[in-house]
Formats: sequence, C-alpha cells, structure tokens
Amino acid sequence: DDLATILRILGKIDRGLSEPSFPDRIGRFLRQYRTGRAQLDEVLSKRGLERRADAAISGQTLHPIEVHPITEPQVSVLEFPLGEVAETLAISEELGGLTHVTMWLKGPIANAAYNVLKESVGVRLSDDYRWNPPARVTPGEARVEASKMKITWRDARCLKAVADDLARPPHALEYVLDYRLGEPGIKYFRCICAVKSDNAWQVLPSFAEPTHLEVAEILPQARRELNRAQLAALLIYREPWSTAWTVVDAVVTDEQNAFAHAITWADFQKELDGTALDGKLVSGIRQSLGVSGLRLGEFAQPNLRRNLFPAARDVTRWLRGLR
Repeated sequence: DDLATILRILGKIDRGLSEPSFPDRIGRFLRQYRTGRAQLDEVLSKRGLERRADAAISGQTLHPIEVHPITEPQVSVLEFPLGEVAETLAISEELGGLTHVTMWLKGPIANAAYNVLKESVGVRLSDDYRWNPPARVTPGEARVEASKMKITWRDARCLKAVADDLARPPHALEYVLDYRLGEPGIKYFRCICAVKSDNAWQVLPSFAEPTHLEVAEILPQARRELNRAQLAALLIYREPWSTAWTVVDAVVTDEQNAFAHAITWADFQKELDGTALDGKLVSGIRQSLGVSGLRLGEFAQPNLRRNLFPAARDVTRWLRGLR
C-alpha cells in the first residue's frame, strides 16, 4: 500500500502536478524527483534533443543501443485496447545504467524484441526506438536484432561501484521500480566486490579504504553463495528511505577478478570524464587493493569497452553530480 501511494505521487509529478508534502527521507526523495524532471530536460536541450508527445526521445536522433535483461520478461494483460504488455529490467551500457524495457505485444516489433529477450539474449535496437530518460525504453518502430554478446550484472561497467563512491546518495531519478528481485520497491542497484571480515562484508576500494557494507537482507540465492565465499561479487540494491543494502545475488570470485572490477570502475569514470585511463591509476588501484589484503598477480582482464553515447553520458554525469 505504501509503495502504491508513492507510485501514484510519482505519476502525478510526471504529469506536471505537485506532490503532497511528506517529511524526512520520503519527502526529500519526492522533491528531488520533481525538480530533477525539469533539470533533466535542460541537460537534454543542450544536446538539441526534444521529447515526443509521449515524453520519449526517438532513437532516430540517438545511437543504437543494446539491452540485456537481468530478469526474465514478464507478461501482464492490460485493459482493452492495450492488450498484453511485457516488461523486463535490463542493462544498457549505451544508456549508462539499468532501464525498464516495455513491450506492447500487439505490435510486431515489440513482439520481435520480446522473443529475443525471453531467450535471455540481449537485443539491439536502432532507428526509431523510444527512450524516456533516464530509465525507460520501448521498441517503438525500431530495427530489432539479437545481440552478438551477453552481458550480465557481473559484466556491466555502468553498474560497478567500489568503496570510494558507494556512499554517494543516489539521485531520485537513478531508482528503478522492481517487483521481482526481493520485495517490490523503488531500487538503486550496484555491483560490488566484497571480502568477508569477522562475519561481515567489506566493500573493496579502488583508491580509498574498504568500507563496511550495511546489510538489510540477503536473499536466499545469494546466501547460498556467500556461505562458501571469502571474496565475492555482489548485486545489491537500496531504497530511497534506507541506508542499508539488500544482497540480491552473489558469485564467488578471486583477487584478479576483484582487480579487474576496480579497473573497469575507474575506466567508466574516465569515460564519463572523456579522458583516458593511464598506468598510474592502475598502479594506484593495485597498491590500494594490496593494502586491503589482496594478493594480486600481474594481469587482470577489465572490461574496457566504452559504449556510452553523448546524450546518455551527459545525463549520467548530471545524475552523479559531475560537472
């Protein structure tokens, strides 16, 4: 009931109506969401982008994107004339984060996208797809192709976090609605590497020091992995009114993968800056992880594929408070 109330208020804000007054964290979240919607349009206008009547931006003015599902597409039935609609939460490196993919299955193009995504393969959308910034995509009249590669939450550059930045308060527009990964809620997802220390988990850094992970809940699938792990990659989320994190999924990892995670994180920050990753930064990460107790070999295999397109880069920088 509380979530439904919040969603109704967010819907009113999206339609240009003012929100009711709430105290504390919920009130701050709603006020930032309201002001953020207007400020986002200013960011987009600097790129010469205009919204359609449905508030989306046509992919004809953008670059092709790929979306890779982290949940299986789920079909629900809406009232006539909308019919069936399929939705999934997906990674888009080109858009810089997680996005809701919505497919109205009465249309052949949406059906084509759905058929690709339900096989757990990424889909490539080009031409006239619809992006409602920062986190909703519909196929529209796009050209639909299966991706040539699969990206999971463990691989995605845009989801990676380290101790250096995990404490940053997320912007209200960085949260996504999710009903399936844990309890229904409005969630901000990150991927981290963490090491077990005295029955707690310490988030590994890139240049700073490890930080304690405040855990609200560990889901059963993740708990099974963590029971046998000393070092793990974790998919986590928090909600606007909580500082604690829910651990959704976990994979046992090793020192070299943790090193690669930190380098990938650093390279994504450089992608946002428009600058190059250099050897000095990599050496700094190695030293920091060594101080944290990791025994590192000579080589790591980070993900250095830069895919953000310019408008999405601007939006991501703004959401993260970068100038």
